[in-house]
Amino acid sequence: MTRTLPAFCRIHVALALVFCLGLSACKSTQVEKAMEEDYFQIVVLPDTQYYTSLKHGGTMEMFEEQIKWIKQNQEAEKIAYVAHVGDIVDHGRAKPEEWDRASAVLYQLEAPTKNLPHGIPYGVAVGNHDQTPNGNPTESSTQVGFEQFFGRKHFETKPYYGGAHGPSGSNDNHYDLFSAGGQDFLVLYLEYNEPNDSEYNASLEKEVHDWAEGILTKHANRKTIIVSHSILARPAGSKSNEIAGTGNNSTPSKFTPQGKSIYERFKKFPNVFMMLSGHRAGEGFRREEFNGNVIKAFLADYQSRTSEPGKRNGGNGLVRLMKFDMKAQTVSVRTIAPRANGNHVWEEDEDSKFTVPLFK
Repeated sequence: MTRTLPAFCRIHVALALVFCLGLSACKSTQVEKAMEEDYFQIVVLPDTQYYTSLKHGGTMEMFEEQIKWIKQNQEAEKIAYVAHVGDIVDHGRAKPEEWDRASAVLYQLEAPTKNLPHGIPYGVAVGNHDQTPNGNPTESSTQVGFEQFFGRKHFETKPYYGGAHGPSGSNDNHYDLFSAGGQDFLVLYLEYNEPNDSEYNASLEKEVHDWAEGILTKHANRKTIIVSHSILARPAGSKSNEIAGTGNNSTPSKFTPQGKSIYERFKKFPNVFMMLSGHRAGEGFRREEFNGNVIKAFLADYQSRTSEPGKRNGGNGLVRLMKFDMKAQTVSVRTIAPRANGNHVWEEDEDSKFTVPLFK
């Protein structure tokens, strides 16, 4: 004989089932969110000047494939941010077509995605070749070119854009804000202004560094990455400037004059933990510690690479992937040159693929 539960019992059973399903779904969501926050990646774009100028074997296809790969793999690789280390172009204001080429490619990052309605957050540093005259850090040197295409007006509507130095439209020194892996980050961009260069401007450096200190103090709860064109040179004896697959990090890189100036000024800030640069051809790494705070600097610049003796390849389309593993507290570097046919070139020598502690 079939027995039917009283109505009030059926209601209680139904409510219990709904509660259990809801609790299960909630736990599932929490697990998925935790998994999502285990790691994320940023992409570092080294000097692109020979792609945009079509010099020394560089082609726009190499640049285009870099951005295409980032866009196609943003979700799968959990790419949260893209940083360009400067020398976007080769001839400053002299050849406007180079800026046209650069902006046409980099603006593709701004296209909305399923999980990023404002596109992939990105920023670009000012390199010496982005200035006119070359290496001149004054605001007028970037008004034609950089400010037209990557100035404050272009970025100020982006939700990740933090602000810039100075009262005008200059974006030579600026910062971005993003959050990933359960951590808030600040990316601080400082323009090329190399001590000992003929165009070096000491008073402007002090003014910019004073401004930057204010930003770091205001956002003391955000882990900070400083991006500037010139911070490291490749280690002594390294051939990574020309030859692929032969390097290692056994010898620390030396600071460039500007890198030394930046480090000495900002080493006292416990939220600063990383610095990224290009400019000097090759790969390099340096770890510094001050009052218990560790700052790691990374160099990636492939513009002098050769595909065969005496034949340069403009950089070969190489980019850096940096995986921030929040669970393991490590950052892992990988180096890839994306290719249209899918036969991507991976560099796996010890200064192209390695893992170091994240904040230690």
